[in-house]
Amino acid sequence: MNMRSGLLVNARLSTANFLWETTWVTKIGCALLSLFFFLSLMVDVLEVISITPGHLIPPNFWVWTVITHQFVEVNVFVYIYNCLVLLFSVKFLESIWGVTGFLIFFGIVTSLSGILTFFVYLFIYVSTFDISYLFDVHVYGLHAYIGGILVCLKQARGDQMVVGSIGLNVKNLPFLYTCLLVALKLLNLIPGAAVSLSLLGIFVAWIYLRFYQSHSKGRGDSASHFAFKTFFPKPVQSPIGILSNGIYQLLLTLRICRKTSYRYDVGAPSKFTITLSGVDAFDAERRRNKAIKALDERLQKQDSQFVSEESDWPLLDDPGESKDGKSDAATKDAATSSTKSSTTPSSSDDVKINIEDLTPHPVVQV
Repeated sequence: MNMRSGLLVNARLSTANFLWETTWVTKIGCALLSLFFFLSLMVDVLEVISITPGHLIPPNFWVWTVITHQFVEVNVFVYIYNCLVLLFSVKFLESIWGVTGFLIFFGIVTSLSGILTFFVYLFIYVSTFDISYLFDVHVYGLHAYIGGILVCLKQARGDQMVVGSIGLNVKNLPFLYTCLLVALKLLNLIPGAAVSLSLLGIFVAWIYLRFYQSHSKGRGDSASHFAFKTFFPKPVQSPIGILSNGIYQLLLTLRICRKTSYRYDVGAPSKFTITLSGVDAFDAERRRNKAIKALDERLQKQDSQFVSEESDWPLLDDPGESKDGKSDAATKDAATSSTKSSTTPSSSDDVKINIEDLTPHPVVQV
């Protein structure tokens, strides 16, 4: 009995300490979720603070719903789930981008996804003239933000293993999440607005992180592991890569997107450092370690070639060819020192590294 009470006290203290250490952004987000959830128990909040396509178009033009719909939830289980998502995700993203970077990401992903979902249902209404798509559809929830989190995890921790027995990595989560949403919609377990928000959240988050996010190393992330085709299984990556690259070239021609470039820095204090534009610290460290390994292998190969050449050098102290032993020894020493000086680089010279041999020529993929 005493052990159980002790465990409960420790769990209560740990929970209180965790909640106390959360940032003010997390506290405000959870407070807004709680406020709108308890309001939904008393009044119909979906008509006022969620995106209703018929209310967002003139003459109503309820623009405030674009920045309030993400905090609305009427299901108690989804409400608890959203609070947990905010508690654990905000701290992780703020540690990478800071408070300002996180707020920009959150605002862009949730607001743009809500607006695009509005246009989706407006297009459906224009195609079918079914008035229910204007006034019976309510767009709300953190579905777009959750999809954006999966994109962030793919960018920062893509190679991290989730389930080792089946080879499931973090980079596979966005595709699996999409398949799960489609399956739930086919079973009529979730509304279509939630699926649209989630898919558009994934797409908007990728576009923002790929091309527009500003950071200390430039803008965007042109890493090959973050290309659009990598969100799909390998058998279909080639055709999707051809299609996405064609669209990217068209956007470059129309000057909607800007071409990203690599920046190399080999003047760092370490043995060999590569700094890439648009790559976070984790990815840059991984690439630097790979370059250092390649450089060490090249130097070891050069040393082995020197040893083999030295062993093949002919001996000059053959008694049949020299009459003076001292002269032969001096000749051998001179030849050996000449070989070492011609094979081994001077200590004062810098080792020249051809970056193109260590790193493949950068090809920007979308």
